[in-house]
Amino acid sequence: MRTNPIYIARDGKSGMHVLVRILVVGDIGADYLPIDPDGFNELMMARDARSLVLATQGLGPMFASEGDLAGRIFVPSELQRGIAGEMDLVPSDLGVLLSECYFDPYAEPVGTGDMGYKEVGRTAKKAARELIDEFDFVNAGNLSYLDSRFRAVIEPLHDWIFARNLLSIVLRIGGLYRTGADPKTILETARFRKVEPVSLKERFNMGSATCYAIPIAFNPFYRTGNLLVNDVTFDAQKIWPLYNSLTDIKKSFTQAVIDHHLKGDGNEFVKFLTSIEAAQADGRFDNRKNHPEENKWWYLVVSSNIDGKSIDDQMQIANRILQAVDGRLFQPRIAYSGVKMAEIAPEQKPRNMLEAMWLLVRNHPDHYLLTCKRCMRTVLSGTQGGERSFCSNSCRATWSKEHSAKKR
Repeated sequence: MRTNPIYIARDGKSGMHVLVRILVVGDIGADYLPIDPDGFNELMMARDARSLVLATQGLGPMFASEGDLAGRIFVPSELQRGIAGEMDLVPSDLGVLLSECYFDPYAEPVGTGDMGYKEVGRTAKKAARELIDEFDFVNAGNLSYLDSRFRAVIEPLHDWIFARNLLSIVLRIGGLYRTGADPKTILETARFRKVEPVSLKERFNMGSATCYAIPIAFNPFYRTGNLLVNDVTFDAQKIWPLYNSLTDIKKSFTQAVIDHHLKGDGNEFVKFLTSIEAAQADGRFDNRKNHPEENKWWYLVVSSNIDGKSIDDQMQIANRILQAVDGRLFQPRIAYSGVKMAEIAPEQKPRNMLEAMWLLVRNHPDHYLLTCKRCMRTVLSGTQGGERSFCSNSCRATWSKEHSAKKR
């Protein structure tokens, strides 16, 4: 279900960017084909908005069934004529796009007293500008020639960033363990921050137990507009449908915090948290310069208190994360299909691209998880040619140069 072409635009109603994916009508509702490991790796190694969008183009749609795409399928020329109408698609915005494209579960934490992380740099800005110049939907030209056989499918870019970062965070632990990382401290090696200061735990409603936190996405409450209005109008199903399908969303008006956890019995120890800072700063809800840096990110937070027991060994916690995510994402049941040469087949199919990618990861007999020694990206590496330590020749050369300089 490769997409050709694909565009980017900003939804004027949500204030966030979306992908406009052109699909053959017959592909909508079709089962996902097996995911190519190379396509998976392109997504995992995307370092900027442009490379991310190109990777999503090769992989195919996040959702395939018409039920999941309700309200997101349009005749291409009608969508163009409705730029100021139903979807309210407007030109992309470079600054907003860079804010949304937080890629770094791999980035080094900044400072020791907070939860801020390094942001994207000049290279990412150049790539985002090129993406807008090449793929902005408002410059697509007349698409009416596609109307008879194709449909335009709208996907929140935020879903793809979340999917890619969730996979990277969870799988990186396996790649590190394979290379001999200390299981007692493996979460911190994987760039989780150990959270113990009482004030920070109270700010993010983490409870009394030690927690491990890592940014996983941009906080959509900090999208363009007034923070209070963004809070009131937040609709996860519209802004973040993939995320919405994975979490139980609970909001308390007595606390300035969004408290979501991974769906499933016993999964409350895996939370997605962010402070929405409803308290006014200098008399204004949207004076963001005065807000703590950590407010801009949405965090994956894992408690050491699991089923009422406090766990000190980080590998035990990591294993429970893996089991929880696996149970939530995809556990295909098998059944007799009645088809010759395929008598036993999965009874259920992946419902979205994240599940399809997870199925690849769970069943990769000729690949292993490789967490790059330099950039911390985790990819699927082939077994031919022996064990590898780097995701690319570029990272190998850069690492060698950096460490040669240190030895002088």
